Amino acid sequence: MELKRLVRILRKRWILIVAFVLLGVVGGAAAALITPVQYQASTRVFVAAQIQNGSTPGDLVQGNNFVVQKLPYYLDVATSPRVLDPVIASLGLDETAVDLAERVTATTQPGSAVIEIAALASTADAAQQLAQAVSESFTDVVINQLEKPADGGASPVTVGVLDPAVAPDNPALPQLYLNLAVGLLIGLLVGLVTALILGLLDRRIYNRDDIERLTVVPMLGGIPLEARANPIISPDGASTARAEAFRVLRTNLEFADADADTGRRSLVVTSSVSGEGKTTTLVNLAIVLAESGATVAVIDADLRTPRLADYLGLDADRGLTEVLLGDVQLKESLQSWGAQHPLTVLSSGKIPTNPSELLGSTAMGTVLDVLSSSYDYVLIDAPSVLAVTDAAVLSRWTGGTILVVGANRVREPELLAALDALEAVGTTPLGVVLAMVPTRGPDALVQGAGFAATSRLAPRATTAIDAETSEPSRSTPPDSESAPSDTPTRVTW
Repeated sequence: MELKRLVRILRKRWILIVAFVLLGVVGGAAAALITPVQYQASTRVFVAAQIQNGSTPGDLVQGNNFVVQKLPYYLDVATSPRVLDPVIASLGLDETAVDLAERVTATTQPGSAVIEIAALASTADAAQQLAQAVSESFTDVVINQLEKPADGGASPVTVGVLDPAVAPDNPALPQLYLNLAVGLLIGLLVGLVTALILGLLDRRIYNRDDIERLTVVPMLGGIPLEARANPIISPDGASTARAEAFRVLRTNLEFADADADTGRRSLVVTSSVSGEGKTTTLVNLAIVLAESGATVAVIDADLRTPRLADYLGLDADRGLTEVLLGDVQLKESLQSWGAQHPLTVLSSGKIPTNPSELLGSTAMGTVLDVLSSSYDYVLIDAPSVLAVTDAAVLSRWTGGTILVVGANRVREPELLAALDALEAVGTTPLGVVLAMVPTRGPDALVQGAGFAATSRLAPRATTAIDAETSEPSRSTPPDSESAPSDTPTRVTW
């Protein structure tokens, strides 16, 4: 995994990580509260070889080695019933040797002959008495029972007390700060692992990096999420972050290859699934294109769930459907929107029973030919690629396809499936527009960073439409003679 993606995953789910950390701290505090208060007292005893009269230095070394070798066995003896049963009897404890062994520990350092015996109890005095009683019982068992010669002679080892047991001032348990630290570390570890797992399982598209991992189709722009109720930018040229993002998109589009062979500047705007902001992206792109002086026609070719007329407040009763059926002339169906930089809009009209057949008819090709010869740009709002085949059908009539990807709206398999569907009909998207990008957080859009026109977007070749830009503006529908005479169609101006 790339470090950049790892950092982004952790940043996106920092609240989850903090929640687990807090949960771990609370758990550590709760464990400290329910742990009974216990005191610990300890004593240290020294086990050595018994020095006999006339012993040589070699005998002493041999005796000490004997003690060191047997010391691990003495540790087991200290917590055995043979030592603890007399302690229970002497202190009048109401528990078994097995239970008492859980409160008594015997430890030593490697190579040392000193054994530390520690005991836990509910009070400081009880802990001191228990540690002392265990050390005394241990001394008696080792010297008088385990190491006592069978002939009744002196034991070869001796046990002496180095530090007698003392009543502790503070309880040993619970260890509040240790519990809190352990809880924090456990919570942090669980939070990090959970965040990483969720991040790796999350297949949604969030930013440019996600798109570039999946496809070589260039990025045309990134559009910040609109917090207001109306997602359409103002047509008066106001400078807002959202409007500037569309102007960057417009600039990048100028560098994109919009079908140099046909000279068309007709573009299908679609998305993988519904709800990714394709219609608002199309309208706002049309606004900034018109703002630059270009003549723009907009067609609502979403004949299933049309929204364009609602966004612009236009009449949707007579539009593309009626034109394709030959019931209405194209010129009569066009509407104008905007005052300073007007757009020419062809709404969807009534919803037909056979949208795909209408959009794939020669009448649709004629409509696009007529409008493409009269306007600098023709933008077509098409249904989502995975829902129906309409966008793929329309792509054969146009000079390019713009695929809108809604941040946090579409999953990686859906985007790949949409690209495959377009490729299956011989269409490669002109570019990808990342819409609905959050303005805060790790996936926030930094205006001008990463979405400026780059060399990845090939400069658009000069086409016939470029040569016509020097002619007078064609913001109004042309006369009927503008339609190619050799095109068989029912569409008329």
